[in-house]
Amino acid sequence: MNNNNRPNIGFFTCHLDNDYAFEICKGVEYAAEEADVNLTIFPGMYLNAFYNDPDNAKYDYQYNSIFYYANKNSLDALIISIGSIGSFLSTEDKKSFLESFDIPILTIEAEIPGYPYLYTEGVTGMKGVVEHLIRDHGCTEIGFVSGRLENADALERFNVYKAVLEENNIPYDEKKVAYGNFSEFTEDIVTELLDNNPDIQAIVFANDTMAIGGYNAIRKKGLVIGRDIFVTGYDNTSTSLSLSPPLTTVDTRIMDLGYNAIYQAIELIENGTTTKTLLHSHLVKRLSCGCNPFNDQSMFMDLSEDLKSYNSETLVEKFKELFMQPYFNSFYSKQLFSALDDYFKLYTDIIYEDSGITSDDLIAATEEIMANDIIQYYFTHNKMIYLLNIFSNFLLNLKFEEEIHDKLQAIFNTILSFLSFYMSNDNVMEIKRNKANVWQAMRLTRDTLITAYDDEKCFSLIAENLSSYSGFRSAYVYLYEEVPALLMDGSWSVPKHVLLQTYCKDGKSTYLSGTERYMPSNMLFNNSYTPNERRHTMVLTPLFTNEKQHGLLLCETDYSTFSMVYPSSLQLGTSLEFLSLIKQEMATQARLEQSMKEIRDKNDQLNAISVTDELTGLYNRRGFFEVVNQLLSDKSHFGDEGLVGYIDMDNLKQVNDLFGHKEGDFSLMTIADILRKSFPRGTIIARIGGDEYAVFVPDMTGTKMMNILNSLRDYHKRVNDQSTKPYYIDFSYGFKELAIRNDLDLEGMMAEADTILYSNKKNKRKNVRKDA
Repeated sequence: MNNNNRPNIGFFTCHLDNDYAFEICKGVEYAAEEADVNLTIFPGMYLNAFYNDPDNAKYDYQYNSIFYYANKNSLDALIISIGSIGSFLSTEDKKSFLESFDIPILTIEAEIPGYPYLYTEGVTGMKGVVEHLIRDHGCTEIGFVSGRLENADALERFNVYKAVLEENNIPYDEKKVAYGNFSEFTEDIVTELLDNNPDIQAIVFANDTMAIGGYNAIRKKGLVIGRDIFVTGYDNTSTSLSLSPPLTTVDTRIMDLGYNAIYQAIELIENGTTTKTLLHSHLVKRLSCGCNPFNDQSMFMDLSEDLKSYNSETLVEKFKELFMQPYFNSFYSKQLFSALDDYFKLYTDIIYEDSGITSDDLIAATEEIMANDIIQYYFTHNKMIYLLNIFSNFLLNLKFEEEIHDKLQAIFNTILSFLSFYMSNDNVMEIKRNKANVWQAMRLTRDTLITAYDDEKCFSLIAENLSSYSGFRSAYVYLYEEVPALLMDGSWSVPKHVLLQTYCKDGKSTYLSGTERYMPSNMLFNNSYTPNERRHTMVLTPLFTNEKQHGLLLCETDYSTFSMVYPSSLQLGTSLEFLSLIKQEMATQARLEQSMKEIRDKNDQLNAISVTDELTGLYNRRGFFEVVNQLLSDKSHFGDEGLVGYIDMDNLKQVNDLFGHKEGDFSLMTIADILRKSFPRGTIIARIGGDEYAVFVPDMTGTKMMNILNSLRDYHKRVNDQSTKPYYIDFSYGFKELAIRNDLDLEGMMAEADTILYSNKKNKRKNVRKDA
């Protein structure tokens, strides 16, 4: 604990750019503030992230280095979202990861033997969804869109789906299953699912996000969701209410899980044990499965006959009992209902009190409730608008005097129209905030470039920007002298000390230099510069560019500025890379200061880099067109016979997918070598795209196109005959002969060559494997 005896709790989760992590962090942060404990959030990525998205997650492993800064000198307990960050690990690997930390640990989302745990069991909710479709809607043809089965959550939901089918004597059919990756990009797989199953009655999605693409695919088939086909999701994220019709889903109580985890961690600190292990998921019925509570006219008849026994307050309570049960046990239910009771009573007073309230009064009250922190950040605006729609339908389905009914109808029309305008305006403001974030990101980079030659000014401006524009109450930029090392077992070895280069605190920025920067790594979160005098929530994130680690950003934040952590860290990493490059340039200039020739050579080298393809050493697109245009403007070449052409590698994607990107690079370099050997001296050869090359022969004197083609074929055959590679290296080409003149249409000639290329490509082999 710190000097104020305030507990310090760490929380490992997925990156805050992830919707689930963002939601759970809101619950964690709320409880930390309520319980007066310090919180440090470590937003890493999936452990073994390669299996999640190997193409786009190439450098995501860098984020996981931050986990290894958690230590018993700074933290009293650790909450680990092992079900998320470890979803691609075996139980043994998860346990091995947990054993890396000598701190009391509470795991959430999954139970690991030997560790106290807390999770929301998802079986009840998922089972409820499938049973609801079968028993309440009579569905027997039910499709399922799963996440990758390497993910433990995806596997559990998939198994529940199959088990419920079996319990109801419905045969499992693999044709009715599609596999996504929990992202929204599911339109193609859902289209295929619908094509293969024309009689499908319902689709169960393993999370809400995948339903986004599913909705698009279903609509394109001309089907009406909730009438022609039923759709359900899982998680009850904000996505579920942004879809139209609103998505039937499973509420996994994401924020409640985070909230309760803090209190269980406090119990773990105080007693060495915990008392709560389980939260329960539940089905949330909405219109996407065809359920409409307002079709139950018998309920409204009973209520209408008994209206006189109610008053303004008790009618609101009845509405809550019927439609808001899931929120009764939420951590923010007291504050939520405190706000909603007074707001809803303004409408019921029209029935029972003849209050004389006007639409203007209700618009003002609506603005106030939409600005309420609980509504805005926890209940959310989408849920509030959905709830108000339900509330309006509830009241308007009751039988009371026509005058009151008409007044309520008019008021609800006004309020719902106002909310439509409100949300449109909110969207516009969100776009403006996003633009401001972009400008903020550019400001970080711009200020770094402008002040790169003055360390104190440069880093002071970085700290000021983190305070003024990112909105962090305090922020600390730690740089590395010794970078963390990724070990063979997947863990990280972090340096014993880092350099606190600059920080801002309560609007004041400070630059450190010399030995005062040195900070032991086990004191990152609790030292003489951190805000130990007050409760705080910190987020630690790495600063890196691709494979290069620069340092760490520790920022004091809350739910309102969580969204700034990710873009700020990305741009700060880029800025530090620019700064590193500029420092290297300064050092180079200092060494070469005495020799103007060396300086010119350096500039020539830099210019060559800008026009050279890094992989093959050929010209790049810019270099090709610069050199060719220079030749075409040289009158001494007018009248010469030349040649222009395109060359395109066949099946690069196959080589990459089957044998890896290193083999793809080898193929590209081999083709470059063939081109060098096949064309006459003075030919301009370039790699102008991923698998595309271009050539320009300025003088064909003494050279025939047939000779060039024969050389290409000979070298091509020799490479494939002599290579021990298990695949063929093939390419297609198209050439156009031309006469150089001042009005030559180079683009037109290249277009003709491109057409010839694609004609040449038609008859090429489709499979690169030599053993095929």
